[in-house]
Parts: sequence; C-alpha cells; structure tokens
Amino acid sequence: MTIKHRYRELTWPEVNDTVLRAPTVLIPVGAIEQHGPHLPLDVDNVLTEHICEEVARRSEGDVIVMPAIHYGYNDHNMDYPGTISIRMQHFIDYCVDVGASMAHQGFRHMLYVNAHGSNAPLCDLIARRLTVETESLVGAVNHWELGWDFIAAELEGGPYAADHACEWETSEYLHVNPDLVQMDKVVDEISAERGGPRWLYPDLASSKWVHFMNYWSRVNESGVSGTPSFATAEKGGRMIEGTIGRLLDVSREFRAMPVTARVDHRVKPPA
Repeated sequence: MTIKHRYRELTWPEVNDTVLRAPTVLIPVGAIEQHGPHLPLDVDNVLTEHICEEVARRSEGDVIVMPAIHYGYNDHNMDYPGTISIRMQHFIDYCVDVGASMAHQGFRHMLYVNAHGSNAPLCDLIARRLTVETESLVGAVNHWELGWDFIAAELEGGPYAADHACEWETSEYLHVNPDLVQMDKVVDEISAERGGPRWLYPDLASSKWVHFMNYWSRVNESGVSGTPSFATAEKGGRMIEGTIGRLLDVSREFRAMPVTARVDHRVKPPA
C-alpha cells in the first residue's frame, strides 16, 4: 500500500493513522514577490514546495508535507509591481494557528521550511512560540542555509552570486520550472549596498553582524541582486538535490527527538 505523503490528500481517518506513524510535518513557507524581469512572482513558493514535496515523497512515511503558506512579510519590495505583503503580526498569528492546529491533531514534530528572507526571523519566532505553547517540538529552517554547501559549490558569478533573483535562484527555478524563465530578459545587477560597510552582508553566504533590510527600490533598479546570467538548469539540479537530501536527513533526525517532560526547578514562595 502506498503511503500518502501530502497532508491535503488524507481523509480524517487517515489523519489518525498518520498521527500514529509520528512523521515530521513539513510546512513550506514562501512569498509572492518580484524576482526581476526574468523570473515569475512565485519563485519562493515553487522552490520550497518542490523541496518539501520531494523530501516527503522519498521519506517512506517518515515525513508528510502540508499545503504551503504562499504569502509572507514583504514590505521592502512593495515598490515593485506584483509583490504581496502580509502584515507582520497577521503572518505570525496565521502560521502559529496552522501549527497549533497540527499540534492539536497530535503531530509532535514540525518544521517550517522557509524560502523568503524577510520571513526568516518571523518563522523563528513562530517555531519558538509553538514549542512553548503546545506539546510539540517545532523548528524553522531556511532552505538555502540548509543546502548552502551544495549551492556554493556551483556558483560562478562572483561574490554576489547568491542574493535575489540571482544565479542560485535562477538555476534552481530553471531546474524545477524552466518554461517560465525568460533568460533573454536577464539583468545582472548588484544592489548598491553590496560591497559597502563590512557589517552589511555581501550575499547569502556571508555572516552578518547587523540585521538590516532597506527598501529594495532605494538600492536596486531591476529587482535583481546577483548574476543570473551564470544560471543553468544543470547547476540548479545539483543544488536542489543536495538540499533535498539534507532536509530528508534533518527531518528524520528531528522525528527521533523525544518530547521530554518539563522540570519545574522553582521553589514555592513562603505562605
């Protein structure tokens, strides 16, 4: 019997059966936003959904994938047509409600798999809230960080190859959904802040001392930051396959983590 790997395809009795199997639940989190003149608005959703779907499909029942959360916090990109932004607290509350519902069903291990930079600190807060507010263990991961060594090994476009609508994202999208990539419209552009003060990160590979996000239109004309002209589907396939394998390993290790009892170390105050 084939084990269903998509939560949306289960009947309610099958949900109970799935809870007893105790899989790690993957919740893809993306965005609808501009990705330059050559990529469609759905890049973040397509990439994180593909990664999570493949992990769940290959997991032999150890992982199940939820329908994606398609919209994120995106105020910095609102000067470009097409971008949708959800208010920060609405986004947090919505994502917490999804996770709390899964915890209520009995799922004890969940990972929010994020594909959009400005969602990252919010997904961290969401995971922390759910871990302390429910009986489940909940984590958050950015898929580019999980697969960074595989991504970095393929980049050829210089120190800013991995930023936004760049060599990395364009390569992975070429692998997953090539018909929607317009390589004849590719623009290589490095945002004005890149190469500035060392406390500003030059690309996604670099550690940053100060967390900062400017309005994108202040520092960028095309919406691209990076060198997508170096992108190929072949590189994208190797990048994304490495990320899928890594997330499958992480999901299985996370599934094995016990939910242990809390210990109250406080003394009782005198009456």
